[in-house]
Amino acid sequence: MRHGTDRGDDHTKRSAALSLDWSCLVAVAVPALVYIGVIVAHYDGRPYLRGDCQYYFYSAVSLIEDHDVDLMNNLPAPLSRHSDDVSLDRKGRLVPKHPIWMAVFALPFVVAFGPPGALIFNLLQLVLLLFLAFRFTRRFSSPWASALAIAATGSLSILPHYVWNFSPDVFSCLLLVAGLTALPADRSPGRLRHCLAGILFGLAAVSKFSLFLALPGLPLLCGRPLRKSIPALAFGFAVPMVFWCAFNLHLFGSPLTTSYDRMARIEGDVVWVHSQRSDFGLPLLVGARAQIMDRTHGLLFTSPVTLLSIAGLFTLARKDRGAALYLLVTFLLVFLFFSTYEQWVASHHGNRFLIPIMVLASVPLACLIDWIIDGPVRFPSLGHHG
Repeated sequence: MRHGTDRGDDHTKRSAALSLDWSCLVAVAVPALVYIGVIVAHYDGRPYLRGDCQYYFYSAVSLIEDHDVDLMNNLPAPLSRHSDDVSLDRKGRLVPKHPIWMAVFALPFVVAFGPPGALIFNLLQLVLLLFLAFRFTRRFSSPWASALAIAATGSLSILPHYVWNFSPDVFSCLLLVAGLTALPADRSPGRLRHCLAGILFGLAAVSKFSLFLALPGLPLLCGRPLRKSIPALAFGFAVPMVFWCAFNLHLFGSPLTTSYDRMARIEGDVVWVHSQRSDFGLPLLVGARAQIMDRTHGLLFTSPVTLLSIAGLFTLARKDRGAALYLLVTFLLVFLFFSTYEQWVASHHGNRFLIPIMVLASVPLACLIDWIIDGPVRFPSLGHHG
C-alpha cells in the first residue's frame, strides 16, 4: 500500500515538474517568436542603434579599442551632433553621459560580432528577462497563469518595440528582476542569496538611477528576521556602489557627482556644462495624466495590458500582502518620479522609462488570471472540476 502511495506521489511530482517546464517554455517562446519576427522585418527600417542606444555602443567601442571612456575619437563628426548626449569630465574630455554597465556586459558580443552584437545582446537580454520574470511570478501563482501573464506582457506591452534596439531600460529591468528572483522565495534569511540580490539591485540602480526607487520597499520581500537578511543585502548593494562612487570620483572629482550633472552642451567650439536635474520641472498631475492618456506614449494606448495587470494587485494581496505592497510602492514611486520629468516622452514608442512597471505587473496579472479561473468567476472549460 505504501509503495503504491510512493509511486503515486512520484508521478504527481513528475507531472508538476513537466507542467512547470512546459509553462515556462510557453511563457518565453511565444514572445520570443514575436521578437524574432520583429528582427526579421527590421522593425521600422531605421537603425537599431537609435537615440541613446548608439552612445552605449560608442562606450563599448571605446572600452574595446582605447581601453578608456574618452569618446572624443569614437564619436562621428561633427561633435555638435552629440550635444546633451555626452558629458564633460574634469579634464575636459567628452565621456559617456549614460551609465556604462550595459556596454561592459555587452563587450563580448560587440567584440565577436561588431554592431550586430548589440542587437544579439538585446534579444538575449529580453529572453532572459522573460525567463526570470516567469520564475519570480511563479512564486505567487500557478504555472500556467504565470505563463499566460508573461506571454501577454512580453507580447502586448511595449517590449516588442524594443527588440530592434540596444535597450538600457531592458538591461536595468533585467538586473532588478534578477535581484528579486535571487531573494529566497520562502523569506528565509539566507545571507548568500541576499548578498547576491544586493549586488544585482546595486547594479540595477547604477544602471538606471530611477531604480533606486525600487529599493525602499525591499524589506517587505526580505527574509525574516530582518536583522540577518538586511545586512547581507546591504553588503552586496555596497559592492557596485563603491565602484560607482570611485568612477564618479575619477571622472568628475566627487563620488556623488554623476555624468548627468556634467552634461555637455556643444555649439561649434563652445562647450558648457549643465545638469539634467533641471529637466524635472513638469507639474506632477500633468505628467501623471500624460503618462496614462497621451495617445502616442501613454500606457492606455501603448500598453493597456499593464493597466489591466495593475488591477490584479488586490488579488495578489490576498496571497502575499508584502509582495503586493512592495509592487504598489515601487510602481507609485517610479511612476510619480517620471511624472515630473519633462523628457519622459523621449521614446520612439510608448514610455520606455516604465518598462520595470510593465514587467513586474505580470505578477498581479498572473494572480488575476488565477482568480478568474478558480475564484468567484468560473469558466467550466478552464476551472477545476470536482
